[in-house]
Amino acid sequence: MDQGDAAVWAAGIGVIGTTIGAIGGYLAGRAQGKATVDGVRLQLSGQREDAVWQAELDAFAALIEQFSEARMRVATVVTQFETSRRVVRRLEPYGVGTREEGYLALMECVRVLVARENALALRTAPAYAAAARAVRVQLMDVLEALQAYCVAREHDRRARDLREQFDEQMAAWQEALNGFVEEAQARFSRPRPGV
Repeated sequence: MDQGDAAVWAAGIGVIGTTIGAIGGYLAGRAQGKATVDGVRLQLSGQREDAVWQAELDAFAALIEQFSEARMRVATVVTQFETSRRVVRRLEPYGVGTREEGYLALMECVRVLVARENALALRTAPAYAAAARAVRVQLMDVLEALQAYCVAREHDRRARDLREQFDEQMAAWQEALNGFVEEAQARFSRPRPGV
């Protein structure tokens, strides 16, 4: 092989080496790009799971807070109906409303509670949504017993039996609510699934 052929041969090997290097660089870049895209997808998936978990936790917290508000509103209504109208009027400057205002505030609280229950149902598993609904249904039983008791008190009827029925409903609801809260605490005290 003469010197000209050797130069052509060397140039050809150089071109082949450069081509192989370029192909190798292309493949390495492509693999790196795929790894980067896969990493971003994994990160976005994790962020989405975190956001969903946080939304569920927030929905539980909002509903439990509203259940607590309802409990306080029920107690306020009972107190207002067990206290004479005259005494309730004397307490108005201190933020104690009338019987009617107390009852309306309770109904507004329940309206918000139902909205929060619906929000929870959109963010959690059907079993948890059903548990929340069961606690709310028991609250409705409490409100029914409360209404009967308040009507009897308003009309100066003997309301002892109605108060006992109300107390029984209230105790059952309180027990159900405590169970719901404990279940939520157990669920959210553990690390998020998939972590």
